[in-house]
Amino acid sequence: MRKTLALLLLPFLATPALADPIPTFHSPEALLDGVYGQIEASLDWENYDWESSFSEHEAFSARLTSLLEEANEKFYAAGDEIGALDFSVFSYSQDPGGMEFTFSDAKTKGDRSIITVDIALEGKAWHSLTFFLVDEGAAGWKVDDVLFPPFEEDAGEPWKLSEYLADPDLP
Repeated sequence: MRKTLALLLLPFLATPALADPIPTFHSPEALLDGVYGQIEASLDWENYDWESSFSEHEAFSARLTSLLEEANEKFYAAGDEIGALDFSVFSYSQDPGGMEFTFSDAKTKGDRSIITVDIALEGKAWHSLTFFLVDEGAAGWKVDDVLFPPFEEDAGEPWKLSEYLADPDLP
């Protein structure tokens, strides 16, 4: 019963209204360490401090946040209550349980950086995500885009989050 109640309350506890603001990250690696550290810690949901966490979407750049807000407006107008993203862009899933995350070294030039995150599921290679990050000055480093593998193995092309948000598939 306690687990069921906790699972029902989980979405409400992780909402931005109750969560702390995202810390300022002064390097691309620190941003992804912070996000993935939070994801891994949240898997121990009984002991995780949801109120001190930040929303993953706060890790988005101003540009990506604007695209997400515009896409969400379209979904909400069409009657969808979830919005444009029904998965975590950091795990490419709705449930990161059983996943391990390994980062490549950041390739940084000026205020831009690229980092690849390899995801293993239950010890087996699963997906690689490429994060395009931008230094937004006082706000620190933020995710400006993500390159995802095709939805289905061996089908389709990789796709960018920004392109999807600019022209989302409405429900």
